[in-house]
Amino acid sequence: MSAAALQELKQVLERRFPDAQPLGRATVAAVGTGVAALDVLLPGGGLARGRLTTWRPGGGATAVLRTAAEAAFRRGERSAWVDAGGALSADFWRAGPLLVRPATAREALVSTEELLRSGGFALVVLMGAEREGGREAVRLSRAARAGGAAFVVSAEESAVAHLRVASRIQPEGYRWRRDPFGEPVEVTGVRIEVEASSLGWSGRTAFELPVRTHGARLSPEPRLVDRRGAKRWPRSSAAP
Repeated sequence: MSAAALQELKQVLERRFPDAQPLGRATVAAVGTGVAALDVLLPGGGLARGRLTTWRPGGGATAVLRTAAEAAFRRGERSAWVDAGGALSADFWRAGPLLVRPATAREALVSTEELLRSGGFALVVLMGAEREGGREAVRLSRAARAGGAAFVVSAEESAVAHLRVASRIQPEGYRWRRDPFGEPVEVTGVRIEVEASSLGWSGRTAFELPVRTHGARLSPEPRLVDRRGAKRWPRSSAAP
């Protein structure tokens, strides 16, 4: 087969199977989440490098993925979190993983693609861009394959996802600190149930994560969403 024909075949295969993965990548260790029960469940012991994972929003997804980003950093690797929904405050972000807070959904997608293609990150998480991330799933999955990063996007579904994960918290899954009268006053831990599926495989597990508490800020941050989920600043405005 000539070089031109081989190149044409590779291009056809990439268009037909955008989530395909070269066999050599299987020899690279997955990105562990830092949660032992979850790593035991997931194929390869964690989030596959160079692949797209969709995680359904809610049910403790943010807590688990933040744990994964921090675990990667503690192992000496780089991780990045793209906050497209304006839900996180920089005041509360722990040093280590890179926090990117773009001003618009388009900037979030551009930032995510550049992070994935750079080859410098073990894990990239995109949160708050469910609709936009779903539309650009093929493009972003190719960027993840090119850079070799494990890529997780908060989305209900994606046709090109290598792994699909959903988590939930049952009403009885909260652990409380109680006052001297026995009344619950503060959540200290939460039990998270996770279901994961891939082609020809599915599994589930449960584990508990501690709940972090933060002191109140002296003044509200205008970038953050309010309790209704509405933005406090125009989507088109530049990030401060």
